[in-house]
Amino acid sequence: MNRFEEQAEQAASILAGIIHTTPLTDSNELGRAVGAKVYLKQENLQVTNCCKARSAYFMLSRLLPAEKHHLVTVSTGNNGISMSWAMRKLGIPGTVFLPGTVKAHKVAAIRRNPVEVIFSGDDIVESEVTARAFAAERGATFRSPYNEWDAMFAQATIVREILEQLAALDEQLDAILVPVGGGGLIGGIAGFLRAVRPNVEIIGVQPDNSAIMAHSVRAGKILAMPSLPTLSDATAGGVEQGAITFEYCCDYVADYVLVSEEEIGQAMLLLHDWHGITVEGSGALAVAALLKRADHFKGKTVALLLCGANVDPLLLEQLKKA
Repeated sequence: MNRFEEQAEQAASILAGIIHTTPLTDSNELGRAVGAKVYLKQENLQVTNCCKARSAYFMLSRLLPAEKHHLVTVSTGNNGISMSWAMRKLGIPGTVFLPGTVKAHKVAAIRRNPVEVIFSGDDIVESEVTARAFAAERGATFRSPYNEWDAMFAQATIVREILEQLAALDEQLDAILVPVGGGGLIGGIAGFLRAVRPNVEIIGVQPDNSAIMAHSVRAGKILAMPSLPTLSDATAGGVEQGAITFEYCCDYVADYVLVSEEEIGQAMLLLHDWHGITVEGSGALAVAALLKRADHFKGKTVALLLCGANVDPLLLEQLKKA
């Protein structure tokens, strides 16, 4: 058994009864629009309204007793929401570092749990430097939102579920579209599929305004680049030098699709209007990419990962009026 397969099985066992096995919804509407069989993996319905609940709980459950006295992490929002939830569940005190660009509704969600919140920098890479120094000075334990093996193993449970759910429908997966930030989500999915279903095409999706991983993969090295504001704030920001995810993003992801802010907004509205599904910008990336590359997926069975729903309720109204 491959390492990813083995560790994903362990993660699934630990997460059972803690997180949800999220629905795999057949989207007849999207299927008709692109001429494919399209399924939506609804991590927007996860316990923290995002897929990060998997990695947060699994990472913290694997801490040694000496590592549990104080936990430090960094986030653009969703990891902070999920890590603070997991810290509360497991009784671990902690601190969440956030760049100053994090949306107010996500900050409020983090603060619903008993954690310290510290703002630092304008980008997650800047915040991470400060967070790591803070942890080292205090003898605390630092965990990255993506640059951790346990985070990748936990995210592999998503595609493990997808394959099981499709098998129950007598379907075989041809391609999966995955939102990309630092690469922990797609890296875990790629590591697992490489072991059990290497013929599945893995497509990463990023916003044009913050596509640092995609540009880094094309350059063959991790680039230091600025990000512009994006509806997909959960995937925004840079990638840590030496990130373990980079190899997986380079070697096992077939292609990257970059989508505009208009395309992200349209995908958010489409999911809301066609399915009654509310997602944040990152949760709509896969839908936007499917529509942008419709011809490529014709005749295939495709899974779209809706990674989160921690969205400002006013945003959809603003998009409708735009």
